[in-house]
Amino acid sequence: MHIVHPVADEWDDEYTVFVASGRSVLLSEPLAAFLDHATTEHLRPVLVTSADARLSPFVSLAMRRAAGHWAVRHQDGRVFDGLSGYRIDSFADLWQRSGTDRDRLETFAGSAPEPRGVLMFDVFAHQRAAADTRIGALAASVVGSLGGQPLDVWGLHEPLVEAWDTAALTETARRGMPASELMHARGPDGSFVDVAVARTRRGVLEQVKGGVPVGAYPRTIGGVVAQASATLAAVADGFQPTIGFVSLAETDEGATQGASAKRLEVPLAVVIGPRGVHDLRVDPARLAERHDVTVLGRKRLPSVLVRFSNPDVGLWAQLVAFAHDLGYDRIAAATGLDREV
Repeated sequence: MHIVHPVADEWDDEYTVFVASGRSVLLSEPLAAFLDHATTEHLRPVLVTSADARLSPFVSLAMRRAAGHWAVRHQDGRVFDGLSGYRIDSFADLWQRSGTDRDRLETFAGSAPEPRGVLMFDVFAHQRAAADTRIGALAASVVGSLGGQPLDVWGLHEPLVEAWDTAALTETARRGMPASELMHARGPDGSFVDVAVARTRRGVLEQVKGGVPVGAYPRTIGGVVAQASATLAAVADGFQPTIGFVSLAETDEGATQGASAKRLEVPLAVVIGPRGVHDLRVDPARLAERHDVTVLGRKRLPSVLVRFSNPDVGLWAQLVAFAHDLGYDRIAAATGLDREV
């Protein structure tokens, strides 16, 4: 029997529902608690909003983590899948129905006239479990390297009201060990980042995941691939990354997400730090025969930077080929971060 959470608006043995009434949906404490409850109880979380609502980037990240579903209610009473735009007759249609022979929201009829872009990142790095370890420098470095303005506010829920302070993040992380609460930070330009910290057998693992708005969606990827590569090279030089990714996604103004057609997120570059190179038994020279590879760092303890920039081959195809060459089983074993935390 599932425990009913006080902020759920509807539930059964398979899913639980949270209804957000405002047009701007933030990762408030009730919404965060709802998603945590759904995950703990192994229920599918369903967020219901109006069709013209915008999700903050922190809500979008939280919904991904919780494998959540988004339903939007049109002003005429019809309900649609917020991600695909297709009409649903019940919440179960969000995960059970895949056909396209039904009504679709008009906002999915074509691409946005002025699409916006965001450079998404996801970086894992190790630190020593020592008194002088500081949390937050990795997030600030990645955001700045990708062109974002300095982070200025943070908090555990939205709205974020605390001034950015790595000492405060570090103390919050320490109090939460062996796994901290998820911390959120934002810059004045809409840059955003989630920071998670956990103890491991090897010290402290810090994950920073977020995005930096780049204005108009780029017409070509050469510039953003170069920026992604430079950022990951800086991470390899200044931190101890296990692995890090940068990708390009389409977003709405202010890095929010509305219920409308979007381009698929595409990978730009990945860095594998010395520990990952060792665990994956990477041969950089052999890898460079098939991929755009740069070897970084010391010869005995190298990092490997891979760019997905071939205009004649799809970006996802390049990533899949790269993963295939490394070996899926070895990747699963070497980057089993969920088992390590």
